[in-house]
Amino acid sequence: MTTLILCTGLTVAPAQSAPPDTNASVTTIQGLAFDPSTGEFTEAPTPEGGWQGLANLLKKATPSVNTAVPLTPAQISQRVATLIDNGKAQDALKIIQKRESARNEAETLGEDVQLMFQKGRALRVLGQHKQATALWLSMTQTYPELPEPWNALAIEYTREGHLELARNALNMALVSDPNFAPALENLGHVQMALAQQSFARAKAMQGKTATQPAAGTPPDATQAPSQPADAVTR
Repeated sequence: MTTLILCTGLTVAPAQSAPPDTNASVTTIQGLAFDPSTGEFTEAPTPEGGWQGLANLLKKATPSVNTAVPLTPAQISQRVATLIDNGKAQDALKIIQKRESARNEAETLGEDVQLMFQKGRALRVLGQHKQATALWLSMTQTYPELPEPWNALAIEYTREGHLELARNALNMALVSDPNFAPALENLGHVQMALAQQSFARAKAMQGKTATQPAAGTPPDATQAPSQPADAVTR
């Protein structure tokens, strides 16, 4: 079985965003608090018990300025990647969708490339392979200099049995970065699979040639077997 590697790192820095939405309330997903009024993610507060918990609850009931420090785009992407790695792709996708919605509301220029890549990973883990493939393909067209989307696209092509397309995608990844280790390893796996297919086809054709008599000639059980592919007939 061909096993390919999905690399999670990207080199393009995403753009910042801070969309307004004063009519929505703060929601919490897997330790991250999302505030639609600012479009920012912050660390979810740790629940406290006893008298300190009651004091904090009373304090929050009074008007105050939010002192939570917003997470950077890179920190959000890292949290999303960790969720995916821990088998919580659905929660990761919820965070991504909220982030995308916030950026669209604010009409933020540019793309959060790291988060886009993590979205592809989440879709793949959730079995939404067509959507993941479309996203990888879009990224290779928009950011052809990044090897990671090419590598990810090759993985989807391999899953679908399109080994030639996978090989082409991996070669493009290596054009972007000749030392990109995941693509180098994956290309080795794909080339081995292609070689095995070639050997299987050659074996099938040799067997077919050996069992089929020439046109107009009756089968002869005493006939010598066909010569190997590298033999020279004089």
